[in-house]
Amino acid sequence: MTSPRHLSLFLILGLFWGVSPSLYRHWGVIGMPVSHVILFTGFGVGLALALICHLRGIDWWGSRKLHVFGLGCAVLMNVPFALGLYFARHVPPTELALIISTAPIVNYLVALVTGRENAAGRRLAAIMLGFVSTAILVITRKGMLQGDVSWWLIAAFSLPVLYSAYNWFAAVWWPPRVHAMAAGVAESFWSGLLALPFFILLAPPWSGEQLPMAAYWTVLAACGMWTLERIAFFTLIQEKGAVFTVQAVYLSTPAAVVIALAFYGGADIWLFVSLAVLMGALYLNNTGSAARQTSA
Repeated sequence: MTSPRHLSLFLILGLFWGVSPSLYRHWGVIGMPVSHVILFTGFGVGLALALICHLRGIDWWGSRKLHVFGLGCAVLMNVPFALGLYFARHVPPTELALIISTAPIVNYLVALVTGRENAAGRRLAAIMLGFVSTAILVITRKGMLQGDVSWWLIAAFSLPVLYSAYNWFAAVWWPPRVHAMAAGVAESFWSGLLALPFFILLAPPWSGEQLPMAAYWTVLAACGMWTLERIAFFTLIQEKGAVFTVQAVYLSTPAAVVIALAFYGGADIWLFVSLAVLMGALYLNNTGSAARQTSA
């Protein structure tokens, strides 16, 4: 049974995931370097979580296993995170949100191929509907039928695959007796450290071509938002499993589309058709006896 606490964390996770595509787009529009976003949010979220751990008496420094886990999570998260920030400069946020939201279906497909899940008609139907949703989204984009292929849109479909690898790793390799917030600290600090060489080499603040400090207020807001998101994500992964956690896309997918439309517009009837089919696919994938709590 889902407790009020888990439901609250679920709502936080879904809503904050929904905001992210529009944030990505904003940073792309103003020209903020990808390495700056990852470095500042990594260290910012890490410091916030470390402070919370200190106040609550949680061992956030942890063991070698915790830091290996944190490094693994950071690597597997930073790759799709960086690509998502870059793709957002070329793919509308509404479309990017729909693409990322196919991750639960990809989760099941990966688990099926690797033998961690058995074939179930309900979830195989979800894969088919997910394919239909994807086809609708791709084919109906401007110029596609005339052969003007958006390779940025096609490339963006790598994101759900990469995020599925991250979700699988976080669920399967969770260190024993590690608190969710300690895991968040380790992942966040490693995320910032991994971005540091790119920050120095590609977009150093002393280059004289950087944005004014006032432009970074959304990064500060994202640090607060993603601190809560990390707490929610790791707590749900640890206590409820990956299948339950990724169901937050039921909330984040329509929220992401509505938020992106409010700020950037660009809707057409086919976008909503694709969204409706995708929501049906997610429902089939994450309900019924086939949806096991241990799946990634």
